Amino acid sequence: MIMKPRTTPFRLLTLASMIALVGCVSPSLQTVTRTYPGNQPIQRITDKALANARKTLNPKGISIVVAEPKTGKILAISDWPYWPPTAIKNPRTGKPDPNLWTSSKIFEPGSTFTPVVAVAALEKRVITPKTKIYCENGRFYYGGKIIKDYSPVVDATLEEILAKSSNIGASKMALMLKDKDYYQFVRKFGFGENTGISLSFESRGLVNPPSKWIALTKARMGFGQSVAVTPIQLTMAYCALANGGHLMRPLIGAEKPKVVRRVCSESTANRLKNALQKTVSPDGTAPLARVAGVTVAGKTGTVQAISGKGGYLPDQYWTMFAG
Repeated sequence: MIMKPRTTPFRLLTLASMIALVGCVSPSLQTVTRTYPGNQPIQRITDKALANARKTLNPKGISIVVAEPKTGKILAISDWPYWPPTAIKNPRTGKPDPNLWTSSKIFEPGSTFTPVVAVAALEKRVITPKTKIYCENGRFYYGGKIIKDYSPVVDATLEEILAKSSNIGASKMALMLKDKDYYQFVRKFGFGENTGISLSFESRGLVNPPSKWIALTKARMGFGQSVAVTPIQLTMAYCALANGGHLMRPLIGAEKPKVVRRVCSESTANRLKNALQKTVSPDGTAPLARVAGVTVAGKTGTVQAISGKGGYLPDQYWTMFAG
């Protein structure tokens, strides 16, 4: 969550939590966490949130990451269950790393990915914050398939597309962009490459170049399909929005802050922060993410889990909140 007292600028604290209802390979019930020096209170809060989610949601796996956008410092990580089953030692410390979900588990990010296409559309000036996009009243025929919205809308601004989590609005923003431009912004945000976090293993995720796209790829990428990310990649992307457009390398312990690159202008980042506040309003998809006395900005995401044999599982999902 991006939080601030009501009368002061945003405090630089970002939480990205991925509650994964599928994909675990270990039956272990042990919660594995790693407390970072000086951050024990935040780690305890994160561990408690994970424990509560296990009781209320009965998921197959959970990953929660808390980071400081200005520096990239990782303040807390809570993963459950232990993945993979066999400990892999960190070559830097010689000790097992319990938090491999954070850096190596990949998944389709769903609508938590929509801010990426929104940034690209604003930066390339194919839309403005006031542009109305026709969202087809919930059913969009494209590329021989139907793209559906859970909550149908007709004409929607960027803020409304984010608040209502419109797949159609997101896909239409993507289709307004040139292939190379959209791909460039996806990569700018750090997807498809290692973040450089000091854990023993990190996946780059999966981002295919335009030469490998099929007719539906770009439209689906708008709402977080046809692309795969890790929890730490998604966390750092939202940190970039909170940090005025600067993507940071995730830091553990006493490592020094390092700017990876600027992903967008400060004004565009601020527009997204403002628009994402609507998501946690009573009119948005995440009213439960509201916190009394602070301002929260974020985005929900839900995607069907992918079967090991290909295709989607009909009754298993990844659900996410990043902000």
